[in-house]
Amino acid sequence: MSRENVEIVMSVFRAFQERDEEKLFAHYAPDIEWDLRGYSIWPDRPLFKGHDGIRQFFRMWLEDFSAYETEALDPIAVGDRVVVTVVDRAQGKRSGAVIERVHDQVWTLRDGLVVRVQLQDNRAEALKLVGLEQ
Repeated sequence: MSRENVEIVMSVFRAFQERDEEKLFAHYAPDIEWDLRGYSIWPDRPLFKGHDGIRQFFRMWLEDFSAYETEALDPIAVGDRVVVTVVDRAQGKRSGAVIERVHDQVWTLRDGLVVRVQLQDNRAEALKLVGLEQ
């Protein structure tokens, strides 16, 4: 199942890149949680639940950017979870400034669906969440 979980996570990233909302949400359980409590750049409203909550988060996250790309790197499967390093590249709508941000995520899957995504500031914190101290 670990290999299948990695493929599901990577396919979610592809769907996001393609802006294919139908394919993207087909991988999310109805009760999915998007947990930003371990991600210091997002201090407001750190937990989003369900498909509507995730849509709201994406709108909030992307509203200030005219261009936005994300790339998933170095996935590691640990039981029902996948750790992935994420590189976000974006351009501000008003400023035109280009940013690049790196963080890590822990994805939890159940029955082939994503039930939780936890954003972390770095890989060490993400690995700690899955019991792999670095």
